[in-house]
Amino acid sequence: MNPSLFISHGAPNMILGNSFTKKNIKTFASTLEKPKYIIVASAHWTTKDLKIINYETKDLMYDFYGFEDALYEFKYEINSNKNISLNIIEELKKQNINIEIDTNRNTYDHGVWTTLAMMYEELQIPVIQLSIPLNYSIEQLINLGEKLQVFKKDALIIGSGGLTHNLSDMSVLGEVKKYAQNFNDFVVEAVESGDKKKLLEIKNLDTFYQNHPSPEHFLPLYIIYGSAINKKAKSFNHEITYTNLSMECFAFD
Repeated sequence: MNPSLFISHGAPNMILGNSFTKKNIKTFASTLEKPKYIIVASAHWTTKDLKIINYETKDLMYDFYGFEDALYEFKYEINSNKNISLNIIEELKKQNINIEIDTNRNTYDHGVWTTLAMMYEELQIPVIQLSIPLNYSIEQLINLGEKLQVFKKDALIIGSGGLTHNLSDMSVLGEVKKYAQNFNDFVVEAVESGDKKKLLEIKNLDTFYQNHPSPEHFLPLYIIYGSAINKKAKSFNHEITYTNLSMECFAFD
């Protein structure tokens, strides 16, 4: 049985250096058996309803600006797979989950490829990307994750986002902001204890929108929680960068 992972992917140029987070993600990935394929939901692909990436996808999207030239020249071999994609669609529809191929989605956003590049120097297995459906409630996101459990024998399931993500209030220098640290600690305690009640309450915290002016970087966590058999996770990376961006990463199962 493959685990389910929530990974705070951070700034895309993290793949160029040898940061604390990059080393921890790479070290953790080295302990995993290689799955037959990967299912990933990234904060950088949101849709109204649930979509699956075009199964002919094999290219990278450089969906950022203002970074080093080397990042725009970075290459990483990655591809989807027709048979696996159609099987996922069929199995989810059997479980009353509506999902369609987005034929216009032909590239992987940086939430996918930077995360996988930190995990694997070479990726020789298919990567199937799912969107984050914004019309889903939190309970529906958890339910979607539960429906994905059927694939865990063969697939590594990854949610790529950020435990905190307030870019307008980050700073290059300075101490970690208290609202970010407190929020980070609350979520870590809830996730590591498997406390669903606390997880459902997180969006009602006074500091939720201070840490997430828009929620898409947090939503993958609910899908990953749902996909877990053992609801108590373990964190394999503790770091807050730029004073308020938590790089916390969790492994379930």
